[in-house]
Amino acid sequence: MPEPFRIIVSGEGGQGVLSIAKIIATAAWTQGKKSTYMPYFTTEKQGGVSIGFAQVSDAAIPFPKFAQADMAVALSQRALLRLVPYLHEQTVVVTNSFLVKDTSVAGGRKVLAVDATTIAREQLKKPRTFNMVIMGAMLRSIPGMSPDGFGKALEKSFGSKYVRDPALKELNEKAFRLGYDLTA
Repeated sequence: MPEPFRIIVSGEGGQGVLSIAKIIATAAWTQGKKSTYMPYFTTEKQGGVSIGFAQVSDAAIPFPKFAQADMAVALSQRALLRLVPYLHEQTVVVTNSFLVKDTSVAGGRKVLAVDATTIAREQLKKPRTFNMVIMGAMLRSIPGMSPDGFGKALEKSFGSKYVRDPALKELNEKAFRLGYDLTA
C-alpha cells in the first residue's frame, strides 16, 4: 500500500464512532502497519455528530487528518451529510442502512449498506453491538487487514470489560464475524 488508506467514521454521539476509528488504528498497528487515529467532536451541543479519522499504511503517516477518504462510514443520516466533503470518486461508503435511508448524496459511489441495527437486535439480541457488525463489514475493503488483528484490537480496547463480563468478548466477536461474512 503506497499511500495511507484513509478512513473517516461519523455518527451521532454514543454510537461508538470514536471507538471504531481507534480500533481500526489499533488493529492495523497489531498487524505491523503504521496507523493513526484522530477523534473530532465538539461540545457546543449535546447529540452532535462525532467524527473519527483513521489511517493505515505500510509507511509513516505524516499527518492524522486528511481532506479525502478512501472509506467513509456513516452510522446515521445526518452523519452521511457531514461526510460528503471527504468523498472522492473512488471512496467506498459504508452505511448502517437502518438509520441511513437516502444514500443519494454519495453521488453514485460504491455504497455498502449494512442493516447493522436489525442484525444486532434480531440475531444477537443486543442492539448496542451494531457498531461491531459495521466494523466487520468494513474489514474486507481495508487493504492488508485481517480479522485476527481486529480480535487483538478488541481485546486491547475492551480487555477490562471482558474480565468483568466474559460473554461480552464472545458477543463482540460474533457481531464482528456477522458483519464480515456479509461482505463475502
